[in-house]
Amino acid sequence: MPSVSHSEVDSYLLCRRKHYYGYGLSLQRVQESASLATGTAGHKILEVFYTRIMELGATAEEQKESFQAGLESALVAFDEITKDGYEDANNRARLEDVLFNKDYGYFANEFFLNNGWRVLAVEAEFNLQYDDETEASYPFVVDMIVEDPDGKYVVIDHKFVYDFYTPAQTDLQPQIPKYIGALRALGHEISYGAYNMLRTRKLKEPTPESNNYLMLLKPNSSRIVNTFMEQLGVAAEIQALKELTIEEQDKRAYRTANKMVCQSCSFRDLCSIELMDGNVELLKKTDYKVRERKSFTVPSEMKGNDE
Repeated sequence: MPSVSHSEVDSYLLCRRKHYYGYGLSLQRVQESASLATGTAGHKILEVFYTRIMELGATAEEQKESFQAGLESALVAFDEITKDGYEDANNRARLEDVLFNKDYGYFANEFFLNNGWRVLAVEAEFNLQYDDETEASYPFVVDMIVEDPDGKYVVIDHKFVYDFYTPAQTDLQPQIPKYIGALRALGHEISYGAYNMLRTRKLKEPTPESNNYLMLLKPNSSRIVNTFMEQLGVAAEIQALKELTIEEQDKRAYRTANKMVCQSCSFRDLCSIELMDGNVELLKKTDYKVRERKSFTVPSEMKGNDE
């Protein structure tokens, strides 16, 4: 079944060469960059926390009462990630402080449970088939789905960011509108979305407000439809590319070669050596591995969730 995710579309639009390495050759670095590792570790800890909260309580009240147990699970997860080799980036705030500082940290100022919101799903996998003839689909993973105090369903995307997004930036970012549109198409009554942002930049005097920011997003129907139609258009372009031989894909994988794009690209070394006809096969074997692609199904906890 042909499928193209939001991440793949994002990679393709950012740089064709990056997309070729990541999705044509299915490569990923053996060791993540420090900044990427911070986001991965942070997401895992939030996943553990909110999963434990869901396990211990079905109502908003029960989930709030389970906060301490969830926090203990999050601390255990942090210790395990540290033992597995996680290290903070030199130019970023300590992840332990971002999450667990008793004054400004995320858990000390956790918004959802303390304001009567109910957690419905964590790291939920979905797959929207939008073309019956070709069986083309849009697979996606949602960090969290919650119910607000008014009974409205909200899709949440956790972001570990150097600086908080601005309204001007989120006016153009497609992720939340795509998720809302796809979830509605699957029969889930999602009302709006939010970026749950945690700042990783080192600050002289961090405060709860400078460390944590929940930005609510309520895109109108036109914004949702237009954004999702762009997803489908780019997905069709990518799918046509995948029907070519890998050699032909290689020839068409043009480089953006832009400072902003290249400086944070995990394939920068590979791309540079390849341009100079260096030994890319050796680099592939030592610094990269084949990325496993997961299959997506609708999770049972979200089936018929409009109770």
